Amino acid sequence: MSGRSPWTAFQPVIDQTHCPFARVTHWVYSDPADEGLSLGGHLERALPLLRGALREVAEDDADGFVLELPGRLGADVTLLRESSLTALSWLAERSDPPCRVRMADLEDPAWWFPFDGERLFTVAFGECFAAAHTRYSFGAKGLFLVFQHESAFSRRYPEGIPAPLRDRIRTAFEEAGRPYRYDMGVVPALRTGKGDK
Repeated sequence: MSGRSPWTAFQPVIDQTHCPFARVTHWVYSDPADEGLSLGGHLERALPLLRGALREVAEDDADGFVLELPGRLGADVTLLRESSLTALSWLAERSDPPCRVRMADLEDPAWWFPFDGERLFTVAFGECFAAAHTRYSFGAKGLFLVFQHESAFSRRYPEGIPAPLRDRIRTAFEEAGRPYRYDMGVVPALRTGKGDK
């Protein structure tokens, strides 16, 4: 199974995002989330698809991988943070070479997930983010970890993303009422013990 599907639960984000990269990228998708399956079970079945996605990236046939997990794992920001750390730690242990992931990595906006010798720009989307949040998921049901290979950017912009394009992206998010959060990594950092709405 290639992991490609004409529709995915992540589709509302792809269709409505203000990020032009997301609309033109080609994704490999995990199997749909299964509420009866543990997080480990989801990761076991997703691991070969993630590696397959990296092979497709190497052939210029894909830009990355979208892992769909049950919504209960991201029902609030604290759960989203914990589930994301557990999932990325599990994958990191199975990377070649294995690596270690800490919550501080996930909070760092400059951090990219290292997996099988590749660098993946990784973000978490979940139902817990309100409509005014950068990571709002437009009604998509689930917790989604999006792994975008660095070549998805460099293939399109070998000299780096041009400043005018960055400005257009920032403006599009602001005009939609959800200013882009350049200070957020894979997950938001918790502020004074409260969730990031």
